[in-house]
Amino acid sequence: MNMKKILAVALLLAFVAMLAPMPRALADGAASTRNILIGGAAAALLIINHNKKVHQKYAEDAQKQAALASQRDDIAAAYRAEVQAYNHQGNLVADLKKEVAYQHNIIDQQRSQIASLSSGRSLAVAPAPLPAPAGAHAAKATTRSRQVAFADGSYGWGTL
Repeated sequence: MNMKKILAVALLLAFVAMLAPMPRALADGAASTRNILIGGAAAALLIINHNKKVHQKYAEDAQKQAALASQRDDIAAAYRAEVQAYNHQGNLVADLKKEVAYQHNIIDQQRSQIASLSSGRSLAVAPAPLPAPAGAHAAKATTRSRQVAFADGSYGWGTL
């Protein structure tokens, strides 16, 4: 409440000071011209600085718009690349499906051929021998390790 009273009194004193008569200024022509020139220069400086700030703001806005356009173009290019990669992946999957279908058909044909050949007879097939490593010493070591491995039940690793 006290603050409002102080503010009201200050405002009342300001109005009274405005109504008080002012003495006329005594100025010669040189001081008046100087003041006009200084005022004009100050106004020109303010206008130039304002225009500089306005143009700077326009340049910043244009730069932001260019950056956003570039980012948008980069995103669009990345999207196109992803779509293209997806399409390539789809083509690859389609090719692999064709290959699997072809292999499945071959397997079915071979099964039907085996079934037609074995109509009543037994197809006991001897397992193919493993290729021997190079050198006679390696062949003896491989045979011995197989014998040891199967003898002790280690599934081919032998003894260490």
